Amino acid sequence: MIGRSLVLLLLAVALAACGRDGSAATLDMPIQLAPGQSAVFKEQKLQIQLVNVADSRCPTDVTCLWAGEVVVRLAIRSQGKVAEHELKELQKGALDGYVFEILNVLPARGPQAQRIAPADYRVTLKVTRLAQ
Repeated sequence: MIGRSLVLLLLAVALAACGRDGSAATLDMPIQLAPGQSAVFKEQKLQIQLVNVADSRCPTDVTCLWAGEVVVRLAIRSQGKVAEHELKELQKGALDGYVFEILNVLPARGPQAQRIAPADYRVTLKVTRLAQ
């Protein structure tokens, strides 16, 4: 029983590590990143890394005057330069002829007592060419 559990644990770790850095990505297709993960668009010589997520959304069990927001920080390597950009959920930004759009941030905000660990965030984004 212990041997089987160990094998399952090692398999889970190996699968988690597969997409850690440099996962292949395609323009116009949604990709999901965890903090520290990066996606590489080989043909475009473009790399995006999710640096961190700042979450000020209102807890579901609290009445807030402001709903709050999620701000995603991306490090974008393009044309030999690295630039950091901050985008809010459902916001778009542009750099070097590409548009970066934050489609979704998970997990959704829960009750005040339920804290979200930084490593638990997943950001879905899409990269497209800037329309000429």
